[in-house]
Amino acid sequence: MTGTEPDRPQDDVPVEDAVGHGPARDDDDVRDDGPVIDPRDPLGLGDLDPTGATGPPPAPPVGAGHDASDQDSADEESADEESAGGDGPGPDAPDPDVPHPAEPAPVAPPAPAGPATATLPPATDPHTPATGAGAPAAETPAAAGTPTPVPAGAAVDDTPGGAAGARPPRSGWARLGHAMRPRTTQGQLITAGLCALLGFALVVQVRQTTDTQLGALRQNDLVRLLDETTTRTDELEQESRDLQRERDELLSGSDRQQAALDAARRTAAMQGILTGRLPATGPGVRVTLTEPDGGIRPTTLLHVLEELRNAGAEAMELNGQRITASTAITGVRGAIEVDGTVITSPFRWTVIGDPDTIAPALEIPGGALARVRSDGGRGTVEKADRVDVEAVRELPDPVYATPDTDEG
Repeated sequence: MTGTEPDRPQDDVPVEDAVGHGPARDDDDVRDDGPVIDPRDPLGLGDLDPTGATGPPPAPPVGAGHDASDQDSADEESADEESAGGDGPGPDAPDPDVPHPAEPAPVAPPAPAGPATATLPPATDPHTPATGAGAPAAETPAAAGTPTPVPAGAAVDDTPGGAAGARPPRSGWARLGHAMRPRTTQGQLITAGLCALLGFALVVQVRQTTDTQLGALRQNDLVRLLDETTTRTDELEQESRDLQRERDELLSGSDRQQAALDAARRTAAMQGILTGRLPATGPGVRVTLTEPDGGIRPTTLLHVLEELRNAGAEAMELNGQRITASTAITGVRGAIEVDGTVITSPFRWTVIGDPDTIAPALEIPGGALARVRSDGGRGTVEKADRVDVEAVRELPDPVYATPDTDEG
């Protein structure tokens, strides 16, 4: 078998070719047929094929599982069917005078790998007249996206327009991510608007309720409410005054305590100076008494001491001995004792007090210096802005006297 199609009568039933492009026809048939106009493509541009191919379908490949013996068998089966059915068109045959668009061929599942040839239902060739009385039939373009059956062993078309160039299916994760992607829908917008409207209505209702509560009160109720507010204000003011008074008392008590402490410190300092327990400094005078032949008597020094006390002397020192209220001056001429300590001429007095008062008191006629001169001695008085009494005296603790703690 050479694969060349043998001659057959024109009245025989057309047999589909190997690739399903419709019944095979002779060149004479093509020349005798008139032009077929497709209502969807009146200009004959041939753009209805989704693969972009125009013109007559390609010839079936040689050796692709279709030989002359198979073709002869198909011719004999077609002749038997035609003789059994009669010359006229069957009830399902289309009207030869009215063109009808052919239905798109159903999509066949992919052919399994192997020597078997994938076979699809016959498709109508747009350039071949329909079966029957030879009336022209409408051209049938291939459905968009419909894969063309390929015989086993033939080359696979991987062009972008072919079935092999179709977009691969997305994975499950990609579909899940696409499904979970947030989308703004009309329902969400409506819900947001309703929520905003509800919030605004609640705020307005609360304000109206508050205003209504006060507006619904009677005059007596409003007066009573005002009186209660005023009374409460007065109570708060009185409480504030009480707290302020307690604060002042605490502060004044603290001030009194501090003042008493300061007074005690001043008293202790004064008592320390008067009793000779503390050194002292301040303005005063320096008195110097000399006796060439030792004629100054102890009573003369005692007279000078009394004159200084009367003039306001606050702290005194005689030849390094602190003079206090309990100081005793005893002895004889040339051996005078101060609180049991013997002192000799010259007798130097350091006195703290008002120099303008003490100096004239010593110089008055018949005064202390006049007595010193009558005993044969000499005396001088020197005023000073600052004199230091550094001698101190340790006082013994009282043996019989105790503080009186009875307040009555």
